[in-house]
Amino acid sequence: MLRRVKLPIRNPKESSILYFLDNLCYKDSRFIKDSMIIKGRRCVTYCSDLTRERILECAKTEFLAKGYRAAQLKSIASAAQVTTGAIYRHFKDKNDLFLTLVKEVSEFTVARLDRDGCDAAGIQKALDSDSVEQTYAQVMDYIDYMYEHCDEFRLLLKCAQGSSAEDFTETISERYAAQNMAFIDAAYETGLASHRPSETEVHMLTRGYISAVCECIVRDIPYEQAKDYIKSIVTFHHYGWYGILGLSAK
Repeated sequence: MLRRVKLPIRNPKESSILYFLDNLCYKDSRFIKDSMIIKGRRCVTYCSDLTRERILECAKTEFLAKGYRAAQLKSIASAAQVTTGAIYRHFKDKNDLFLTLVKEVSEFTVARLDRDGCDAAGIQKALDSDSVEQTYAQVMDYIDYMYEHCDEFRLLLKCAQGSSAEDFTETISERYAAQNMAFIDAAYETGLASHRPSETEVHMLTRGYISAVCECIVRDIPYEQAKDYIKSIVTFHHYGWYGILGLSAK
């Protein structure tokens, strides 16, 4: 059975899903699970998947505008035209809702850092093929991904304080520093590197590099400018590491 339904959406253009539903004249009533009045406003809940996506869209807007700590579930519920209970049916709490929004980009970033262990042959091969141009291309591949998922990275890098994702940059830095340290140890033990910096030095240098890359999003640097900025960062760190390890720079 088809029936006409008009949704009282405050700002439909904030969500492509809401905008679509608001402008669709007729709805199939089987998709409408419940309808109730909340503070004088009719709250309509659709099928589970649509409700979840609507909540996520509105949560992203709320978190971006206020940050995790100040964001309110009741505000998200109101914007999504659902009850607070509907949010808890899909997410354990506010933290779970936030983590769901950043899960994909977090996992992608961690996967980018994974690399095979180092041996003498592997290190020599890596050094032989290493260049500013190669590293720049690899970093720009990640930068492209960051700009394609700009809102999610803004959540992680600018809005996560108070959530369990607030230490994202530090966590990634520690993981990357550990891999750098393993590479350095192997290079030093095989005689390819003449100097071995301490773990503290490696962590500080790695943290600075990660933070510099993240500044593209933190400072809302336009993409075309970011390309030049990243080239400078990559060049600086490339020759810096070669100098610290006592390697012949290319």
